[in-house]
Amino acid sequence: MERKIYFSFHDIPFSEHNYSYPSKPPLTSKTEIIHLGIAMIVLSVAFAFAMAEGIFGLIYSSDPLGNILYYLQFSSLGILTGFFFHELSHKLMARRYGLWAEFRMFSQGLMLALIFGIFFGFVIAAPGAVNVWGGARRFEFGRIAAAGPLANIVIGALAMLGYIELGLDSFYGSVLGFICMVNVFLAFFNLIPFGPLDGRKIIAWNSIVWAVMFIISIFLLVVYMGRGIVIPGF
Repeated sequence: MERKIYFSFHDIPFSEHNYSYPSKPPLTSKTEIIHLGIAMIVLSVAFAFAMAEGIFGLIYSSDPLGNILYYLQFSSLGILTGFFFHELSHKLMARRYGLWAEFRMFSQGLMLALIFGIFFGFVIAAPGAVNVWGGARRFEFGRIAAAGPLANIVIGALAMLGYIELGLDSFYGSVLGFICMVNVFLAFFNLIPFGPLDGRKIIAWNSIVWAVMFIISIFLLVVYMGRGIVIPGF
């Protein structure tokens, strides 16, 4: 019996979608590319406004256009490394086990993120999820869930090393600091064993794997905060 599985930020029922797919489904589809593109653009804009302290912060700045374009560089790279690779890792792990997996955006969640980013200067994000079909077994279910935060841990750790080398005195150091912050926080948050988050799915498969990943994410978070990395807008 086939089971429908959701991963990432929230388990979202997309009951209006009825999918059919061949025994070896294509890597992606036009629908998935559109959904990913929209989600990444909306999140990048929302976080850029949040970094600029919302539209009211931009209005009272000396160069509103320059500021929002500056922050877009940070937010787009943060979304690419944090959100996109998190979702892609879920998808590729599911594909490894012969399962159908595609991202579907959550329109209401993206709209909420955009509104809060623009008008209130912070972001509440529920952008969507990777949908998986094909009757995953318990260990497959757990490994698919672990793939997302694991990607964030690896990227966050590498970005931290780059930041330590360059520091915030350079633009690239600032970018690496921001990438580190986004990925380390996403790894920690998604590993919380609560509700639809990845942590609960991983524990159901292997509590030791979850514990190791969670401890590593806490360690990276403590190191990040201990170094006093101050990112523009945060």
